[in-house]
Amino acid sequence: MSVRMVSLSQSYEAYEKAFKSFLDHCTARQAIVKCVQDGTKLALEKITSLDVNKPFNILGVGSGNGEMDLLVIQFIAAQRKASGTEAKPIIHSLVVEPSSFLLEKFKASVACLPNSLTDLAQVSFEWKQMTFQEYKQLCSIQDKGTWPSFHFIHFVHSIYYMDAADTLVTCFEQQLGQTGAIFCLVQTERSYFAKVQKKFKGRLTFGSEDMVVYTEEDLAKIAAQKGWKYEVIRQEFAIDVSLCFGEPSEQGDLLFDWLTHQKDFRATADQGLIQEVMDFFEEVMDANESGGKFLKGEMAAVVIQK
Repeated sequence: MSVRMVSLSQSYEAYEKAFKSFLDHCTARQAIVKCVQDGTKLALEKITSLDVNKPFNILGVGSGNGEMDLLVIQFIAAQRKASGTEAKPIIHSLVVEPSSFLLEKFKASVACLPNSLTDLAQVSFEWKQMTFQEYKQLCSIQDKGTWPSFHFIHFVHSIYYMDAADTLVTCFEQQLGQTGAIFCLVQTERSYFAKVQKKFKGRLTFGSEDMVVYTEEDLAKIAAQKGWKYEVIRQEFAIDVSLCFGEPSEQGDLLFDWLTHQKDFRATADQGLIQEVMDFFEEVMDANESGGKFLKGEMAAVVIQK
């Protein structure tokens, strides 16, 4: 009898250790930074007719520890400052994040903002420790005239935990101002993460029973059905899974945990399932001349404009 697997999301310490192992063995961080920068730049090009002397409002959903939020804000601050305003542009970011653990990390990281940012803009934050669904309900009980209005809304690998269609409609129709853009960073159909979820649907929870690895095709379909304008930017990355095929090791096990989003996967999963996952790796991976084994990842910045 196999032991019931625990998702990584149920233990933030395990989640962080597995994520670090993943980052240490792939080029995903560079791809994320590139996608976020290029996607934000594209979004700003679509947001027209804004008064640079008025606050620029951002909604970050599922922002985690805030690392990507700060990258977004830094880029927006530089762009706004370059627009020619004499005074520092004002940027206000409302953060919706359900994890108190991650939210406290975010707050600590912005307690003293770097000069590289404060020299460019006046930045302020507002915190909502809740899910997006809870935030939506909070807005619904308020007078519609008091709802916040945003110029830029972003989901960096966080829309997987929501109903994508309902979330995007809410943001587009109720949260964006007269002009604005929504930025979503997701996987592509060609990425390992999309393939593994489809292959093992119902057998690997991939972090949560409610989690869906939406791809750029899923979001593009929603936008097309609604008649929204959208553009997509893609960025490939590679995952070195050589350790998963060697002798058991702490780093190899942590990497395996991240690739399945299951805590202690090799120690608790049914041996048949472990072998099937290994076989799947063999099926989709590439190998180099030195014997290294690599899975192909690809992510996409989907920008929906109003």
